[in-house]
Amino acid sequence: MIQANNLVDIMNIDDTTVRNQQILDEVQPLLRRIMDTFIGKYSERDSYLLQLKIHTHERAIKTTITDSKNPKYAEKKQHYGNKGFVELIDEKLYQSPLFILKLEFHLASREIRMTMSSDFYPFWVLSKRTQIHELDRMVEELSDDLKIYTIEEKKSFIDKHEFTDKVWQYIKNKRKPTIHFGKILPLEGLIEEDDIIGQLWDTYQKLTPVRSVLEKEALEHSHAMLLMKAIQEATDPFDIELFSKSYRVILNEEVKKVKTNDYKQMFYIYDQDQLITEGHIGYFTRDPHESIGIFIGNYGQIFHRIRKLANQKDYDWYIKKSFYHRGKYNQNNENQMYQEVSLQELKNNGFVLSASNSFYVGTYKGVDEGFTEPMYKIKERLITAAAIFADTTEFLTFPKGGQTPKTSEEEEEEFDPELESSFDFSNILDLVEQSGFTFSLDIIRDFYLNLTSLDDKHFVILSGISGTGKTQLCRVFANAVYGLDYSEENPYLKIIPVRPDWMDATSLFGYYSSFEKKYMRTEFLDMLLQADQEKDKPHFIVLDEMNLARVEYYLSDYLSAVESRKPITLHNIDDLEDVPNTIEIPHNFYVIGTINVDETTHSISDKVLDRAFVMTLSDVDFSSFWDRLDDKFKKTVQTEWDLLVAIHEHLATYDLHFGYRTMNEMIRKLYKNSLLAEELRMEPLVALDRVVAEKVIPKIRGDERITDLLETLANLFYQQFGETSQGYKHIERMREELERYGSTQFWR
Repeated sequence: MIQANNLVDIMNIDDTTVRNQQILDEVQPLLRRIMDTFIGKYSERDSYLLQLKIHTHERAIKTTITDSKNPKYAEKKQHYGNKGFVELIDEKLYQSPLFILKLEFHLASREIRMTMSSDFYPFWVLSKRTQIHELDRMVEELSDDLKIYTIEEKKSFIDKHEFTDKVWQYIKNKRKPTIHFGKILPLEGLIEEDDIIGQLWDTYQKLTPVRSVLEKEALEHSHAMLLMKAIQEATDPFDIELFSKSYRVILNEEVKKVKTNDYKQMFYIYDQDQLITEGHIGYFTRDPHESIGIFIGNYGQIFHRIRKLANQKDYDWYIKKSFYHRGKYNQNNENQMYQEVSLQELKNNGFVLSASNSFYVGTYKGVDEGFTEPMYKIKERLITAAAIFADTTEFLTFPKGGQTPKTSEEEEEEFDPELESSFDFSNILDLVEQSGFTFSLDIIRDFYLNLTSLDDKHFVILSGISGTGKTQLCRVFANAVYGLDYSEENPYLKIIPVRPDWMDATSLFGYYSSFEKKYMRTEFLDMLLQADQEKDKPHFIVLDEMNLARVEYYLSDYLSAVESRKPITLHNIDDLEDVPNTIEIPHNFYVIGTINVDETTHSISDKVLDRAFVMTLSDVDFSSFWDRLDDKFKKTVQTEWDLLVAIHEHLATYDLHFGYRTMNEMIRKLYKNSLLAEELRMEPLVALDRVVAEKVIPKIRGDERITDLLETLANLFYQQFGETSQGYKHIERMREELERYGSTQFWR
């Protein structure tokens, strides 16, 4: 015999910990005993009861007890602890649990609840036109003594004759409540346990119409989820053929949760090492059906429900693509044109089309729970089709391949083959070493990694003293990617000198001139548009001396677009044909900036530095430089070379040293002097003094920290050139100014 009033009195306990502990000690064991007796008594009549898992409220109660003792959660948990329950769950279907029967003592409302519950999605599915009859039959067969109710803010009952209309109302109002079916009895006075057990059995039997419908829906949901799982798990790379070119598709193994019932699996389309675009497969476990979507960039190209596919014995999977544009974008019947173009491209790319112009994806065998072809073929067709649709609407333009035209023997010499790019590091290193420039393995490797380690962002800043080869490094590297000699013209490289008057993004992206009625294009924009058309080719932009203007002013739109992957608005002129309204920064666009730091330049803000790899090219390897020097120079300037290297070493201690350009120009002047007639040329040491005074000393500046440097140079120049030399006079003057003013420079 159950003393119901004693159980209800537990709610009078104010202390959250004590109240929950009493529910755990008294209510839960009672409920568990009743449910065990119910299963033992009625499982002979229905063996299905033995297959069910028993789930109780005990873990949640224990968590509440623990949290109630923690000051951080105590106030929030003070109203927890008003019920106990035991529930029977069917978990045999994949990710489709069925909550078969719940026995709950709800102490706060003094109710015994015997219910079967379900989330809203099955009823949403059943409300569709093709299945509404099943929903109507379910409620019609439901016993009148069973209640239908929801618990959102409070318990709300639904008349069974109004249930279908109520479902539609929930859908319209975008609400998805859990729905409960069953009996509600009073929890009061003395109650026989056998009476509760008998009522449980009666409720269980009367819930058969609900259970039958939900079991069928759960089975279909399970099949669809298993198919979705099989699609997710196929992550081996594969190749696709697209517009007569071959691409490699790499899929992430990880499937990330975006929000409830929404997951995505990233994929990347490469042409060799160059990322063309990224996308993802969207998995929608309930919308209300189970669906997948193929996204290129962040724009969905294919959406398809897979429930019907997963619940057929044999099913030939075809998808029909429809294009939807509204307002001015469909004034010229773009939808029909897109449809025709996409169908032709599907045919050109080997797709099988049905009489209704749907494209074939694969054949699913329900008996085998799989496709007749490997899963990668299914993904290959889906991603290829999505890429075709993206290209059709010009959301993303893919390179168009084709056969190289045959040439006659006379034409063969003049034919200029298409440049092929490769980021193979070994080949790049070989070509750089053959270029004649002095760049160490460490510099080339670091530059390579900085440019290529991020698929979606390529931005490197080269800093360092003037003349260390920052711009040459960019040229030699970009040419090496295309297998070109340093001196050859590279159509995929543009070196743009930055001007001090660059104040905003129009310096890079141009602007529409109302006066001239045309778009004023820039070299940067031209290269960006070219990169957007030739996505399989890396395009290199070098912003030379980029900090002559404030970088964060003119580069902000580029940095924002790269970070957000959102398009940049160029103009809003409808009839402008040569420049699109918006443009995204494609993955094959590489931006490199060179900077010098002196009184003519601006500092780089953290906003820019955070988005770039910053390399410093200040180390100068004159040993390698000398080894590469022509013998004619070595024979002529050996003595002068040794002295120049000594001067350089003194300056390097103070970061005032010079680079390869300065050294090269000095050597060439010294060599040129040696070629003059003997009676006309300067003595070698006089020529060296002059060239040092002209190329090295003008860059020396500083405060008392360079006192020792100036003394060292004064002694060196006095010993080598004499007290009448230009170099010695300059250094002596600078020493006097330093002593008098506390700082000095070459310029007066």
